[in-house]
Amino acid sequence: MVEDISSVVRKGFGTWTGNLNLCVPFILKMVLSIIFLFFSMVLFALIFLVPAMSDTIDPAAITQDQMLGLMYSVFYENIFLVTIFSILMFLVYMLVDSFITAGAIGMAKEALENGHTHVSTMLTTGKRNYINLFFANLLIILLILAGVIFLVPGILSIDDFSILLSNPDMATASASLLLLGIILWVFYILFISVLFFLVNYVLVTDELDPISAIETGVSFVLSNKIASIGMWLIIIGISLILALIGEITSYIDIVAQLWSLADFLLSTIVIQPLVTVWLTRFYLDRTNRKLYSFDDYRLAD
Repeated sequence: MVEDISSVVRKGFGTWTGNLNLCVPFILKMVLSIIFLFFSMVLFALIFLVPAMSDTIDPAAITQDQMLGLMYSVFYENIFLVTIFSILMFLVYMLVDSFITAGAIGMAKEALENGHTHVSTMLTTGKRNYINLFFANLLIILLILAGVIFLVPGILSIDDFSILLSNPDMATASASLLLLGIILWVFYILFISVLFFLVNYVLVTDELDPISAIETGVSFVLSNKIASIGMWLIIIGISLILALIGEITSYIDIVAQLWSLADFLLSTIVIQPLVTVWLTRFYLDRTNRKLYSFDDYRLAD
């Protein structure tokens, strides 16, 4: 008999409390993200900004206005190269993120099946699945970007964007068509996010190739529509609550700073590992896998 959502949440919480090392991949992800961002900024500066500086500009004495003007000039004159650079950096980041995400799901699976997990599992599972996970996520991103087709009619109906910006009343119909396209794209993204939100977990737990993982993940969601939407809403609800708290605390500087730190720690150490356990358990339970029961263990004691 499959577990209801409340059981998945309750038992998943028990698994997390018994395996606090589940937060290690997410701490590592945060550290690597900061390092990667710094590396990307330095690399961008070396490739584009430094060559653009004339001999008359002293890098140590450059003003903010000069820097902004320089950056605008670099973007404007090298838009194609900057775009290629950004895409390459994003793909590299996706590759690193896929390794850590696969490792986190592997640790969650091990904890759910055996009652405990080890950080070494992150390395072994990540190594086996990161390439497939990378391509699966890339395919999903391309599907999301395909939704730009909803904007095409509105864009084509606007002959000159400067006219739209300077006198919106002259292009009401075109602007309305573009707005409708944006709304449709947002709903399309929400639909895709629900339909594919378990693909990562399916791919890693069953060690599938990208296409098989997408097919299996979509099939699973369609076979468990109500429960899948319920799990998705729980995750979205948690994000919205945190965002709402952040908005409320933003009016007081010291409180906002304290909440920013608390939100960072809460998300990295608690929420992300917990959500990973919940979704992994949700999939494993409804595909009839044998899971470790902390309840049975306590009763045996």
